Amino acid sequence: NAGTEADVYISVYGERSDTGSRQLLRSQKSKKFLKGQTDFFAVGAVYLGCLHKIVIGHNGLGSAGNRWFLAKIVIKDPVTDLDFTFLCHRWLDQGQDYGNIAREL
Repeated sequence: NAGTEADVYISVYGERSDTGSRQLLRSQKSKKFLKGQTDFFAVGAVYLGCLHKIVIGHNGLGSAGNRWFLAKIVIKDPVTDLDFTFLCHRWLDQGQDYGNIAREL
């Protein structure tokens, strides 16, 4: 029960701008956000510069419930080829860890 079927959203913040809230729709995997799985998504945006924050969360819906344990988010900047890693290691779950279904990292 560490994965989720809920709709997951991310906002990425950089020194120049932010993406606004974007739903993570198409993964390279047939099923997204499964326990122990790494998913890959492309998120189009203007050049944000050096990244300093993300907000990641879900809508709390889904037949398997809304429990999701998120280890980390790695964002690869295609312009600079730099990786930005945001560690979480927390639950996004209404019944765990203060009931937060969104995290600022």
